[in-house]
Amino acid sequence: MDNFSKAFGTSFETSKAYNLVYSALDYRSLRQDLIAGNMANVNTPYYRPKDVHFEDMLAEKASQIFDNKSLSQNLELVRVLPQHVRGLHPDRLTGSIFFRDGHLARNDGNSVDLDVETSELGKNSTMYQALTSALKKHKGIFAYALESGKNL
Repeated sequence: MDNFSKAFGTSFETSKAYNLVYSALDYRSLRQDLIAGNMANVNTPYYRPKDVHFEDMLAEKASQIFDNKSLSQNLELVRVLPQHVRGLHPDRLTGSIFFRDGHLARNDGNSVDLDVETSELGKNSTMYQALTSALKKHKGIFAYALESGKNL
């Protein structure tokens, strides 16, 4: 919770990107769980690895949020207190879980490839860390602005 939220006992959006970033973090967490499940089932007969595809949906939502042509001309309201009128918020994003095939199945029908899963796990962890880093820096900028404003 940032300083403003602590002071007023509420939270609000300081950027349009927050909902998008938090959704991306949720999906990265889900993807981490799916990859870990795939690795845990490496010796389960007839197991097919699962994955989640959400990048296209995030890109579409980002273009809706940031593309001025697709946005309405109405000014969005920020809710500082719960009694305030609700502003416009992005819809909840949904990804689709699918079976990641394309690898040769072993004799027991299992198609989990540990090299692929390890590689995907590393990529996903890096993306998760990048998102959390960007979010921390973004919040730090606003915290600095609020602190600087107190001294004026």
